[in-house]
Amino acid sequence: MSAKLYSVIDVETTGGTTHSSRVTDISIFVTDGKEILDEFSSLINPEMFIPGFITQLTGIDNEMVTGAPTFSEVAQRVLDITAGTTFVAHNVNFDFGMISSEFRRLGYAYERPKLCTVRLSRQFIPGHRSYGLGKICEDLGIPIHGRHRARGDAEATVQLFRMIMEASGGDFNLASEKWVKSLPHQLKREQVDRLPEGAGVYYFYNDQGTPIFIGSAGNLFKKVKTLLVSKARKAMEMKSLLADIDFEGTGSELIARLKVMSAIQEHQPVFNHVPNRKAAYSVSVSTDLFGYIHLQVSPRASNNDNGLIFNTRREGEAYLEKLCKQYELCPQLCGLKPGERCAEHICLGACRQLEPAGSHNTRIQTALAERSFSKSDFVIVEKGLMSNEQAFVMIEDHEYIGYGVVNQELHTVSTLDDFRNYLNTDTASQEKIAIIQTYLSKNKPRIISTS
Repeated sequence: MSAKLYSVIDVETTGGTTHSSRVTDISIFVTDGKEILDEFSSLINPEMFIPGFITQLTGIDNEMVTGAPTFSEVAQRVLDITAGTTFVAHNVNFDFGMISSEFRRLGYAYERPKLCTVRLSRQFIPGHRSYGLGKICEDLGIPIHGRHRARGDAEATVQLFRMIMEASGGDFNLASEKWVKSLPHQLKREQVDRLPEGAGVYYFYNDQGTPIFIGSAGNLFKKVKTLLVSKARKAMEMKSLLADIDFEGTGSELIARLKVMSAIQEHQPVFNHVPNRKAAYSVSVSTDLFGYIHLQVSPRASNNDNGLIFNTRREGEAYLEKLCKQYELCPQLCGLKPGERCAEHICLGACRQLEPAGSHNTRIQTALAERSFSKSDFVIVEKGLMSNEQAFVMIEDHEYIGYGVVNQELHTVSTLDDFRNYLNTDTASQEKIAIIQTYLSKNKPRIISTS
């Protein structure tokens, strides 16, 4: 009887989701679990623009793929080399989903049995801190020659698969886990197993391919498992409609939280709270008879609101509380209940006219001018998806302007101008500003500023 064959496959793409991305790089190694029997690797012209942040991650830019074949030109080779094999990949549903999507565009249904080396590694090589390809290969001493390029990642996955074969004896009957029993009937275990244990954004889809919930997590695999076993009413309602899960890895939990806000605003999933701008609150400014400026959170009546917009009154009041502490403003003059805070000298006496109106007003005007962050220009630097990557969030002129990822092996960055070269601009909102401020208050990230 002939040996069973496996196609170990990796693809690089124009983005993080199978629904809207195209393949840019593909590598396939055919193996019997011991020896490599055949190989096919090629850059692919995706016939669409490759975003800058993808180029930073993979090193593949638009010029590199200009003369590369399109997927339609290599489709027959992909069919032939994988015929009669089991499709193996790290996070298999992503790679399989990408290739299946490419074939659907050509009018073909691509079907192969699948195995996921993330799922297999967790079962047969237990005890590791992470099962992302970079981390597990680092732990096991498997070199990756060309991380985030299809051939380098696929070749490393071949070596990982060999170790799994040795540990399992080729018997891939996985033991059941408790969370599997909570899977909705439309969802397969493999769709959850492919989720990485790193930070990112996850998308829940119904059977029509419509997003019904979008969330972020520092550990995507753990977070989704928690939702699947939840007995909360909202979770149970979501599970009744859940048919597919997709994700976008960011490596940075802060960036994931920022990206999810934009994704929710764009798709407005039924199970997410979408801010109702018509009912938003804003900060109004007035002056009393003694010349002291007052701030007040109130329902937004017009567009004349100094840009300080909030979903709820409480969010606005929390922001004013921060300003009071930062600039020693009087809580009472900021529309807050003074309580003991004035007595604690957070207030310098403006509410009792002990402080001149001019000095109090100057601090209020400074606070309103800076609006978001006390520092003018800086970046918040975090570790990225890989140990050689830096993820960053940039603040310019006191405002959030975007995020990015830098591959330190390819580029050296140390100044704000260096980081600007890898910036993906983003739209600021009060929600995103609050996310960044909360992150800064709870963590001690590396900060690079003009000073």
